[in-house]
Amino acid sequence: MAKCLIVDGNSIANRAFYALPFLTNHEGKASGALFGFANILLKVIQEQNPEYVIVAFDHARKTFRNEIYADYKGQRKPTPPELISQFPVIKEMLSVMNISTFEFEGIEADDIIGTISQNVDNVDIETIILSGDRDLLQLIDKNTSVWLTKKGVSEVQKVDLTNLKSMFSLESPSQIIELKALMGDASDNIPGVKGVGEKTALTLLDTYKTVDKIYENIDSIKGKLQEKLKEGQKDAYMSKQLATIKTDCDFDFDLEKCKLQFPFGEEVLQFFKTWDFSSLIKNAKLYQGEIKLSSKKVDKLELTKAILEQILNKVSKVFAYNLKNLNFALDENTNYYLSSNFDMFGSELSVQEVLNAFKPIFESDKILKITAFAKDDIHLLAKFGIELNNFFDLTLADYVVSAGLKHAEVKQDVNEYFTLHEFFIKQMESEKVNHIYNDIELPLVSILADMEECGFKLDFQKLQELDVLYVTELERLSKLIYQEAGEGFNINSPKQVAHILYDKLGIKTYNNKKQSTSVDKLEEIRYIPIVDYLLKYRKIAKIKNTYIDVYMNICNKGENIIHTTFNQALTSTGRLSSSEPNLQNIPTRNEEGRELRKLFISKFDGGSLISADYNQIELRLLAHMSGEAHLIDAYNDGKDIHTITASQIFGKAESEITQAERRDAKAVNFGIIYGISDYGLSQNIKSTREKAKKYIDSYFDRYPLVKAFMNENVEKASKDGYIKTMFGRIRKIPEINSSKFQTRSFGQRVAMNMPLQGTASDIIKIAMINVFNKLKPLKSQLILQIHDELIIDVYPKEEEKVKTILKEEMEKVVKLNLPLLVNIGVGKNLYDCK
Repeated sequence: MAKCLIVDGNSIANRAFYALPFLTNHEGKASGALFGFANILLKVIQEQNPEYVIVAFDHARKTFRNEIYADYKGQRKPTPPELISQFPVIKEMLSVMNISTFEFEGIEADDIIGTISQNVDNVDIETIILSGDRDLLQLIDKNTSVWLTKKGVSEVQKVDLTNLKSMFSLESPSQIIELKALMGDASDNIPGVKGVGEKTALTLLDTYKTVDKIYENIDSIKGKLQEKLKEGQKDAYMSKQLATIKTDCDFDFDLEKCKLQFPFGEEVLQFFKTWDFSSLIKNAKLYQGEIKLSSKKVDKLELTKAILEQILNKVSKVFAYNLKNLNFALDENTNYYLSSNFDMFGSELSVQEVLNAFKPIFESDKILKITAFAKDDIHLLAKFGIELNNFFDLTLADYVVSAGLKHAEVKQDVNEYFTLHEFFIKQMESEKVNHIYNDIELPLVSILADMEECGFKLDFQKLQELDVLYVTELERLSKLIYQEAGEGFNINSPKQVAHILYDKLGIKTYNNKKQSTSVDKLEEIRYIPIVDYLLKYRKIAKIKNTYIDVYMNICNKGENIIHTTFNQALTSTGRLSSSEPNLQNIPTRNEEGRELRKLFISKFDGGSLISADYNQIELRLLAHMSGEAHLIDAYNDGKDIHTITASQIFGKAESEITQAERRDAKAVNFGIIYGISDYGLSQNIKSTREKAKKYIDSYFDRYPLVKAFMNENVEKASKDGYIKTMFGRIRKIPEINSSKFQTRSFGQRVAMNMPLQGTASDIIKIAMINVFNKLKPLKSQLILQIHDELIIDVYPKEEEKVKTILKEEMEKVVKLNLPLLVNIGVGKNLYDCK
């Protein structure tokens, strides 16, 4: 039986708008409702493959029901302008999809749906009604089901004749009308019978079936309920009339004109590009245009020895695979798979046999391998003695073209990798970022895999000593806290801490109605001994939980080498991040953090560590990219930029600047990079907002080209929807044209900072590639990157060679109109390198 999908347009749009976070495209236009609408519609289309699709919309709030009851829907709040603006675009999208829409003055969408479903029933077609409105349950019949949006717009709940009773305690679809007549509907301002709720109404219907039968037997209903029903009889019948969906509206309808043409063509793909819907752009199953899938049915074949031999003979130029689910493909039409539980299912082949057979393919420089997880693949294949060469990473390509937007893990079937590969190649060429992928990100994959494999050695003896030290200190602080409190309690429970401080001890803090125990609030009253002990306890406990315990757990597994994971496709700026564990977040500003750095040592007997850290790279880039002569001259003359800035904003000679003034100027310098506000700066330097504003104004008075550079970046991003680094990396900034002040302000700060931070990330990545290649003849290894710093594990007697490589390769990555300097430190542990 053919299927017809009828969509309640207003319901789905409203559901999407309120269920999803505020989204905008690169032009700053609101897009959350549009994105949610597209997602749920396409999900149902792909799952159910309907032959016909129809979308019904309300034309206006005033309908014939307002003539029956003037206050019908009268309590509804005005539709937000951000949602109003999306209805025309939703209809435009449906038009581009060639999906029929129906909207008539004086007729609600429910009545359009009721009339169409009645017409469709007459031609014996399975009808699916998609909505979030339970009123439509009354339309259910043997061929019609209602799919209610359940969780936001990501899940639906199918309701048909078989499960209506179990789900809603209704024996027939028509009883939804009777139910609304009794209990009313607050969302539509249908009054119902005053004092009768859903539970009572269902009980009445279970006994009497209909409103008519209830009033025919009103004398058998006793007490207060009888009084309510009698008083509300008029409202009950009016409510019943309001709740009844019309199925005989007068409008032209031709089902054959509502046929769905799916997959879609090029126009739909271009529409989604306009609105930056990256997950829909990547869904190759939706299109028959730019990323068209083969029209042939995809054959899924389990690998056997005979099939494996055929594959090996067929591979010539391209090979797609996914080692996570052991799927392989030579083209778009066939998907070969191997059960990972081969022993259980009696497969002819093991994972090792298959990978060994594919070894010549994986290692070939002439055959392109398409994957979504290249770095993970490198680690896995290495366990079988296989190298991965000449590969294309779909996730990485997506990252390069989608930075700044939400993008999901590539989940398509492996045979679809071919079309995705072509799609991303065209996208990168279109946005002129193919060199970012080919020259920076792709070469870095193997380097990061090597760094992860090398790992960083821990001084296990020192780690054990710190563990004992922190355990002892936590015990000491606990006793002091209990003494001050006069009782024992759970120090790690904010609720119990608040009770002790505010209820038992009666401590007062400024503007703290919620009795917060946050660090900021406790810092206000740190002069009180118990509070000082609590803050010290928290700091030690955090270090022990975050670092010591994690490192101890690794070492207790029999290896005192930490293998972190570098996340290459995560940040919007191009920066690398580290996880499991994070080795980029080791604190450096306090004694405890410095002690942690002493744990990291060379794995070579007699070896050492070398740290090479770019000196004020973002400030140097600010000077170069803004063209501010005062800053450029200062760097060319080798002067201290923070002292110079302090001299300018405090109006004093450089020789008279105090350390405190230099510290404040440093906060100004680095704050400017991130578009800091006077409030943000005042918090950083512990001053008034007026004083912070004066510092910022003085800075821009002295360096007007910096201000111009920042403003120009904001203007570019507002106009284009994105900003670029010096190397051409793009970050899209949909937030910058948001109607919401906070969202727009965030976008403006991103526009100010991205050219600097993004360029710095490009520079350190290029430096990693160059340094790694120069280190190949040596035994020393690049093992860690921490923002603008590279760490080398140095083999004995290779120190001078490594220092020379680091300085030469890092300082010549890019030519600026001022020196790009690197600070190099050597030590037996990471702490000594600073």
